[in-house]
Amino acid sequence: MSVPQYICLNGQKTKADQPLLMADNRAFRYGDALFETIRCIHQIPLFFEDHYQRLLSGMSMLKMQTHSLPPIEIMREQISSLINKNRLFGDVRVRLTIFREDGGLYTPNGNKANYLIETSGLDTHYYTLNSKGLLLGNYTEDNKSINRFSRFKSANSLLFVLAGLFKKENRFDEVLISNEKNLIIETLASNLYWIKNGEVYTPRRTSGCVEGVMRKQIITLLINNGYKVVEVEGTSINELLAADEIFISNAIQGIQWVVGIENKRYFCKIVKDINRLLNDWAANYLMDFQEN
Repeated sequence: MSVPQYICLNGQKTKADQPLLMADNRAFRYGDALFETIRCIHQIPLFFEDHYQRLLSGMSMLKMQTHSLPPIEIMREQISSLINKNRLFGDVRVRLTIFREDGGLYTPNGNKANYLIETSGLDTHYYTLNSKGLLLGNYTEDNKSINRFSRFKSANSLLFVLAGLFKKENRFDEVLISNEKNLIIETLASNLYWIKNGEVYTPRRTSGCVEGVMRKQIITLLINNGYKVVEVEGTSINELLAADEIFISNAIQGIQWVVGIENKRYFCKIVKDINRLLNDWAANYLMDFQEN
């Protein structure tokens, strides 16, 4: 018999298969919501300070009341409690969604925020590098705007939905996303990096890419380990085709390496070393957290 799964809405656990939202929910009607996806190991959310701070920054930008969100330690405890309630004993994916209270049309009636925590199990422990490299396509039907919303993960995701359909229809593993200047800045669900002559390149935050929590960790650990990191305004297909290696990153999967774009095939040498450094980085985070 399968174990009933639970979600946590504003601190209260309820069965995941029970009705949850009203028809005038603003996340449903207007995409008036932000979210974070977080990897947890031993019920500990990795790099949670960065996830939490990004949520607070996004809430402030959207004029949601930041005090609607519990303090970081209480939120961390609620995540751990829900993982335990759902009897998830391995690594866990957590989605934390923040949405404005119901009411109003385009103009909200209020700015109080609600929060929803969801959990699901992962098949891997720590950040396991994909054994089979990814094949990337290039989504060019729509471009991502460069604005103050670009760096956050919001419920306004139609561009990514259509890019996901393009990926599925063309049987790609992942697809590239461009900004309004027609510069490639990220992929459907990850930040983007390419390596040329031992140097690591990645689009800077002002390019319109998501200000990824994992991106922050990777840039820091690369610099700390002697790699030269070059942040640029974006890139082109031709520049990516000239790269030696390409990889992408997000908070759940860590690093994934790319084997091909069009007819070009890539190595996975430096990327393996970076993935090892990332796992050491995560292990040190967990050790420091447990000691404190």
